[in-house]
Amino acid sequence: ACGKVEAPPEPLRPVLTSVLGSRSEKGGSTYSGDVRSRFETQLAFRIPGKISVRLVDAGALVKAGDVLARLDPADTALSAAAASAQLELAEADARRYRELRAKNFVSQAALDGKETAYKAALAQADLARNQSAYTVLRADQAGVVAQVSAEVGQVIAAGQAVIRLARTDTLEVAVSIPEARMPELRLQKEAEVSLWADEKAAFKGVLRELSTVADPVTRTYAARVAIVQPDARVLLGMTANVRFLS
Repeated sequence: ACGKVEAPPEPLRPVLTSVLGSRSEKGGSTYSGDVRSRFETQLAFRIPGKISVRLVDAGALVKAGDVLARLDPADTALSAAAASAQLELAEADARRYRELRAKNFVSQAALDGKETAYKAALAQADLARNQSAYTVLRADQAGVVAQVSAEVGQVIAAGQAVIRLARTDTLEVAVSIPEARMPELRLQKEAEVSLWADEKAAFKGVLRELSTVADPVTRTYAARVAIVQPDARVLLGMTANVRFLS
């Protein structure tokens, strides 16, 4: 009755781990990342307004100059009409004062005032025409629509991002490098890129960018590996493995 029964040992519990960098059997360090475009542009209207038409969805392929969205042109059309009317009036006044000055009926200062008013009205009319053209959002380069941030009927501010456009001819892999691997990675420029979805898809890679400042949360360094001559199997957002050759 005085003896103590030893408690059974606690069973082993599985632990979930994640490896940021590993050593491949072929030599070199391997990291996991995702395929991105080197050039991703946030497209926005240069004037505020209400979106009346959106012609593309996420994933659409577009060419340079294609119309992506339009704003309601009612307000800009009224501004252009008002500026055009002011220009006609200023032009008529300037023409009349030139004739009066030729007959010495008005002073040169009065004519200069009308000429200045005419130039200001001309500049205002040109600005109003530009504002009318800004109601159409066009693609500045060929690529794929990576994200749509606004819908038809939404009122947006000038410069507010509406569509994110990514080029498909500058694909690269974004990876995170632990600080312990930074010294050796600085000496390694060549890499091999493989796709998680297709193990047979392997491409040559080149270390294009390596950050010198660590992420404050993960304490890793961001790196970009450019894919040399990718084919149709490489798509934006895919998971890829990067093995730096030793």
